[in-house]
Amino acid sequence: MKFRSARAQGFTVIELLVVIVVVCILGMFVSLAYSGVQAKNNNTERQKEVDLIKRQLEAYSAEAQVYPTLAQLNDPAWRAQHLKHVSDGDIQDPRWNNATAACTANKKAVFAATPTADCYSYQVTASDGNACDNGAIACAHYTLTAELEGGGTYVKTSLN
Repeated sequence: MKFRSARAQGFTVIELLVVIVVVCILGMFVSLAYSGVQAKNNNTERQKEVDLIKRQLEAYSAEAQVYPTLAQLNDPAWRAQHLKHVSDGDIQDPRWNNATAACTANKKAVFAATPTADCYSYQVTASDGNACDNGAIACAHYTLTAELEGGGTYVKTSLN
């Protein structure tokens, strides 16, 4: 009868540690790759939504001869009437949450007044660059901005 030694029956602590380290390193690479893909997908979604909003703003301007004020654009009832193809989801950055104070009203996403992470922003001005209200002073120019993950911004401006 042949007996096996205790060493031949299992793995040593060193072998187990090496396997654990290798698995952790592979997990780290998978995690980094996934987060990079997720950021790229989020940035693509941001660009598509900003482009959609820009097209709708230009269509509105062609009819009304002005661009909406920030207050108008942030009003869901106004958007439903004048920008029929822009839904509440289209103005919500992929990383937005209702704790983002700069672009939240009634627990829903709205446009921020200045470029802000996790928010879309809308700045509208009169033709001379000053404030406008579409009453006494017509809104003639706008800038839409989305902050991209990984740095940078995606900016669209009015055609006028």
